[in-house]
Parts: sequence; C-alpha cells; structure tokens
Amino acid sequence: MRKFFFLLFVLLCGLQISSWSQSKDELESQRKQIQQEIEELRKSQSSIKKDKKESLGQLARIRNLIKKRDAVIETINRQVRLINDDIHTNNREIARLKNELDTLKAQYAKTIEYAYKNRSSYDMLNFIFSAVSFNDAIKRITYLKAYREYRGKQVDNIHQTQLLLAQKNQTLAENKNLKTQTLAVQSQQMQKLEEEKKQKDAVVSKLKLKERELDKQLTSKRKLENNIKNSIAAIIKREIMEAEKAERAKREAAAKAAGGSKPVAAASTSSRAANKLENTPEVTAVSVGFENNRRKLPWPVSKGDITGPFGRHKIEGTRLFEDNIGVYIQTNIGAPVKAVYEGTVSSVHSFGAVSAVTIRHGKYLTTYYNLIGITVNKDQEIKLGQVLGKAAESEDEDGIGKVLFVVTVVVGNNPKYLNPEDWIKPR
Repeated sequence: MRKFFFLLFVLLCGLQISSWSQSKDELESQRKQIQQEIEELRKSQSSIKKDKKESLGQLARIRNLIKKRDAVIETINRQVRLINDDIHTNNREIARLKNELDTLKAQYAKTIEYAYKNRSSYDMLNFIFSAVSFNDAIKRITYLKAYREYRGKQVDNIHQTQLLLAQKNQTLAENKNLKTQTLAVQSQQMQKLEEEKKQKDAVVSKLKLKERELDKQLTSKRKLENNIKNSIAAIIKREIMEAEKAERAKREAAAKAAGGSKPVAAASTSSRAANKLENTPEVTAVSVGFENNRRKLPWPVSKGDITGPFGRHKIEGTRLFEDNIGVYIQTNIGAPVKAVYEGTVSSVHSFGAVSAVTIRHGKYLTTYYNLIGITVNKDQEIKLGQVLGKAAESEDEDGIGKVLFVVTVVVGNNPKYLNPEDWIKPR
C-alpha cells in the first residue's frame, strides 16, 4: 500500500512539473513574439527619414513601443511568479520527503534491531515448531517470509525517496538559477522602458510647441476622412437603390406569374431584423458569416501595428483631439493589403495619388484606404485574403507605410462606423 501511494505521489509530481513547464514555455514563446514585434517597431522608428520632424505618427509609434514593452515586462512578471510558486512547492516537498525519509529510516532501524535480537536459527525454528497445528505452522512460515519481503520493500522505499529528494533539490537549484536570469532580463526591460518613456516625453514636448501646425494637419485629416465617409454614404445609397429596384422587379415578376395585377409583398424568411441590403438569402448568408467571424477576421496586412485607434481620443500633451472612423495601421511600404472576408467590390475610389477600395459583405462594408497598385475592379467577387493593392507611404512621407481600415454596418439608410479592433483577431 505504501508503494502504491509513493508511485501515485511521483505521478502527481510529474503532472505538476509538466503543467508548469507548459505554462512556462507558453509565456516564453509569448515574450519572444512581443520582443520580435518590438524590434520591428524599433527598426521602423530608426528608418524614419532624418529630415523629418516630430509627428503624430512618431508619437503613436513610441506609444505602441511602450505598450509592447509593458506587455513584455508583465509576461516576465508572470514567469517570475510561476518560478516562485515552483520554488515554494519544491521547498515544501523537500521538507515532506525529508520527514518521510526520517520515518522510513526509523522504521527500518527497528526492524533491523528486532532481527538482530532474534537472529538465532533456534528462535526462528522454535517460533515455527511451537505452532499448535500444521495450519498454524504454515501461517507462521508465511509471516516470516512476508516479514523479510517487507524489510526489502523498506530498503526500496528509502532508496526511491532519496532519489526523489535529490531530484527535487536539483530542480530547486535550477529554478533559483532561472529566477536570477529572468530577473536580470526584467531589469534590462525596465531600463529600456524608462528610455522609451523619456523619448515619448521629448516628442510630446516638441509637439506641444507646434500645436497650431498639428491643428492644421488634423483639419486636413478630418477633411480626408469626411471625403471617405461621403464616398461610403454614396455607395450605401446606390446599393440600397439597386436592392430596392431588384426587389420591385422580383415582386412584379411574382405577381405576373400569379396572374394578378398587384405586386405581391415578399414574405420574410428570417428572424433577423429587416435590412434593405439583405434582399436575398445569399446576401444574408454573407452577412451572417461576417458576424460569426467577429474577433476572428484576419488583419488586412500580414505585419502591422495600430498607430491610430478608432474613435475620439485626446492627443497627449495638447488640447487637440483625433476622431478616427477606423484604425490606422502602420506597415511596410508596398505591403500587400488583403480582403478580411469574402464579398463584392462596391467601389474603387481615387484620392489623388492613392486609392480606397470598399467591399460589401452583405449589410457590412470594409474600406481600405491609402492603397497603390490596385488589383481589383468594381463589382468583382472577392475571396477572403485576396490582395486588393499595396500599402502606400504615410502622409508624413517618413518612409513608413500606412493603411486606414474601416468597418461599417448599414442601419436603415445610413452607415454606422464600428471599431475594427472588435472584428479582427487580437494580436
């Protein structure tokens, strides 16, 4: 029975170590991934043209860098907590194993002492021949045999406990060494974080001094976004008119086939709220598919970081505000921009040297702005992941690519702008 519990204990310890190792490996993989993203951000930051002054894009990139650095430090903190938990568990198990080893040794010592006192063959034979019956003699022989086996098992248990204790001590030493190394990495990351915060403060201070110039840039940006909004509104108006026209033609054809003179009202085949753009089962299916992929949609670029979040937010260090209709994604110039879901191209709209592509996914629309080298045409059927064009340089002309990604849903006759971060996969 003791051996059974010992083996069960070893198995549980193995499971605990496996679980801890899995969590540790996941955290280490996560830390390396974030650090790789940090290095890419730092490279893009260092590649900015030397003659370019501080800009909102530069401030956004440094904020992103600090955010990722915080994430690395938090990951390291979780690693340290796991190591501390394991050190505590090891210390507790070592103390328990030592107590168990002392108990096993004391029990074994008693058996040795008893065996020594009764080492005479005469005593053993006397014990057997003093049996009152043959069956009693057999039982006494069986007892003596079991007693010898018990002593052997005691020795095995002592050796196994000593081995497990040695393994625990080795693991404890390894974990203490790992903790020292992890804390050293944490210290390095903290130093880099402080340096990056100083860089951000310097950029903020310089931006604050040219607030009037920034206000002009924001005004120009709002004008551009208004043009995009007007384009999307025109697309929706046209799509609704075409849907209504198709619906009227469908009702008239049904009435004519029925031999009546009045159009027949279309029966609703869905429990969904009525939407003018969901005029066929096929279109409704695309809408439902888009909805079901909320927070699962791929990013429009393979590599990139959001430097301009959705909605209204204050620009740090100034009295100015941004109010974005989508998210601005920093990427490499010329990076392929891809459709995040299947649909139909509603518009390819030119804005000077760059273009915007709007794709309809049922009652949803996605718009991709600041593209060059457009590879699709209006009314073209698009597959998920299909390349639409390439990312153009940002308006700061700083050697960094940028894409504005917008998600819209049609409510009534009007567009409602949604936060794209609620739809694409978290990174």
